[in-house]
Amino acid sequence: MLIVPLHRPFNRANFPFATIALVLANVFVFLFLQSSDGAAEQRAVAYYSESRLGDIELPLYREWMQKYPDSRRQKFLDALDEHDTKAMAARVIQSDTAFVRALQADQLMTPQDSRHAQWKRQREAFDLLWQEQFTQRHLLRNSEVSPSRMFSSMFLHGSFGHLLGNMIFLVVLGLLVEGALGSLLFIGVYLLAGCGAALVALGYHWGDAGGMLGASGAIAGLMGAYCVLWGMRKVRVFWWAFVVFDYSRVTALWLLPFWLGWELFNLAANADAGVGFDAHAGGIVSGALLALGVRTLGWERRDFLDEDEKAERARENDDALSRALQHLGKLETRQARALLEPLDAAGPPSLDVRIALYRCARYGNELAALRGAVQRLLELPVADAASAHKVKQVLDDFRKIDRSGPVLAPAQQLQLARAWLRIGADADADTLVRDLVLRAGDTPGVAEICWQLAQRAREGSPEWRARLELIAQHCPRSEFAPKAAFLLAQVS
Repeated sequence: MLIVPLHRPFNRANFPFATIALVLANVFVFLFLQSSDGAAEQRAVAYYSESRLGDIELPLYREWMQKYPDSRRQKFLDALDEHDTKAMAARVIQSDTAFVRALQADQLMTPQDSRHAQWKRQREAFDLLWQEQFTQRHLLRNSEVSPSRMFSSMFLHGSFGHLLGNMIFLVVLGLLVEGALGSLLFIGVYLLAGCGAALVALGYHWGDAGGMLGASGAIAGLMGAYCVLWGMRKVRVFWWAFVVFDYSRVTALWLLPFWLGWELFNLAANADAGVGFDAHAGGIVSGALLALGVRTLGWERRDFLDEDEKAERARENDDALSRALQHLGKLETRQARALLEPLDAAGPPSLDVRIALYRCARYGNELAALRGAVQRLLELPVADAASAHKVKQVLDDFRKIDRSGPVLAPAQQLQLARAWLRIGADADADTLVRDLVLRAGDTPGVAEICWQLAQRAREGSPEWRARLELIAQHCPRSEFAPKAAFLLAQVS
């Protein structure tokens, strides 16, 4: 069964630069550094066959197997018996790190043996040829703890299909985990989880022949980190079981026991599949523990993690507002209010919601509620021209009922004057500014708006003169007062 989280599209804001860098590094290693390994291996096994090293080492390996029997190592010897060739003998023997180490240390072919000197020269020549393979120099060998190989083996792959599958999962998970951690922390979690996966695999395969390579342990670490970082948030996943597939929303943390259980099941049921289920399980646990540490320290990027919930909440709010407006269209104010008041209480404040609440009070002929709705509407900033037009329509409508209009604080009056100026309602802006100057001429910003209104009027006109006189007489300490006095003096 396959489950893949797919709930965040690529865009400029969340482009996973570190993830793409890892993909490019893996592709580069496979295409340019591992590409010559096939020819290098052929040269090595050809020399092994020609030098007849197998005639000496293969009997020693059979003796070694009798001395240190192991059911998992026996499969290599069975393969050798099935394909009785010198090339196969070279590959089988070289895959057993413990045997090769004992061989090179002269523990099996001792100097007392008459064949030792010639064998030693040939073995050293073969080792040099074998190490020409980039993969052999950098894969993680069983029964050997090597920090450098733990790191390098994460970037090796055995085939193009192996590379392609891993990179697809790396991109899908990297987009989500890198966004939640940031690029540098993501790289750290990826590499440390890969090392954790390698340690678990080494422990499981200790004493075995062979080695391990691939990015899947580190990618499994991203799976564990993903589950813990998203926690109890609902996420959208694509799942595929046999011939059935679909999208579902699930709690992210529930994926952790499923993914881990799936790897452990396969480890028990398909141990000979040639897949590193042990490394996958170790990676999932390592990634989950690292992510738990990140959350404990508060290093995760909560804005990115909460983005899906915010978008879902916004969609729900839009749907509720749409239904409320439908009720208003039918003059069903009670039903509309039942939808709008929870929206307004939950926040963030919405201009459209508060305008709809004003309409509820308007259609219900509730004067007190109407005044309250206007005051709550004026608490919101008028951010753009569209908002200014909406607010002006409400205030114009309110003045049909109450000619005095709403009670405005100086800051609110100044905000509305700026908004009216933005949409070209100069006369309404002039009325607000004139009243504000007479009431509180020292309000910061009022002289500037007076000046802007004067600039819009024809020079020398009564409107132009009146606005400059307001500045000169009632805002004498403003920077615009000297300019206004100068211009008035020029036309007097």
